[in-house]
Parts: sequence; C-alpha cells; structure tokens
Amino acid sequence: MAGYRENALKIMENALTANNNKIDAVVASNDATAGGAIQALSAQGLSGKVAISGQDADLAGIKRIAAGTQTMTVYKPITLLANTAAEIAVELGNGQEPKADTTLNNGLKDVPSRLLTPIDVNKNNIKDTVVKDGFHKESEL
Repeated sequence: MAGYRENALKIMENALTANNNKIDAVVASNDATAGGAIQALSAQGLSGKVAISGQDADLAGIKRIAAGTQTMTVYKPITLLANTAAEIAVELGNGQEPKADTTLNNGLKDVPSRLLTPIDVNKNNIKDTVVKDGFHKESEL
C-alpha cells in the first residue's frame, strides 16, 4: 500500500481547496487512503468533523475509529474469506462448477458469484467485531 496514503493526502488537499473546505463525507477505498484524507482534514482543523469510511479494518484505521477521526471501516473476516476461497478451489480442482448464490454482470456477461457479507466496524462495535474475531487484540488498541 506504499503511496496510497500520500496520494490520498494530495487528492484530499485538492478537494478541500476546490470546495473551500466544505466536505460532508469521504468514502475511501481502504483504511490507508482514509488515513491520508484524515491527515489533510486535520491540517484544516476538520479532523473528526467529516464522516470518513475506509475498508479492510487495518490496525491504524481501527485506532482512528477509536479516537473518533475515522467514522467506520468495512471488515471482511479473513477466515471466512479463506475458507470460501478454499471451497471454491476444491470445487474447481474436482472439475465441478463452483456453487454460486447469485450472479453479477461484469459488463459482458452474468458471472456466477458467491457473496459474503461485510461487517461495518464503528466506535461502538470494535470489541464485538475485530477484537472478538481475533483480527486485532484489545491490547493493540
């Protein structure tokens, strides 16, 4: 993720300038880019005043959520992702069509898909989500 934070910082600085610091929310592609946006907001005295979402529930993002500078992150439980990927790999290895629960159109065709439910992590549920799941330790926060 080298450069993500720095790039997001520059983009957010430009957005703040172009909009006279009037930003309602930031939907960042991941927690690293959320961190860059927060850095730019902090420089303008807007830290904690703008809703910011990230993704991946990385430790820095979780710490920012606990501190109130990042609103939320999207957590995708690693064990569930890995187990599902392994099931699909075994199905493919056995020459089977992988089980799908829906289809998604990729612009060219409908693709059989198995969707997993992401988890919204916010200040109120850190312990019940990423800590309970063992993704982060409470002592790290």
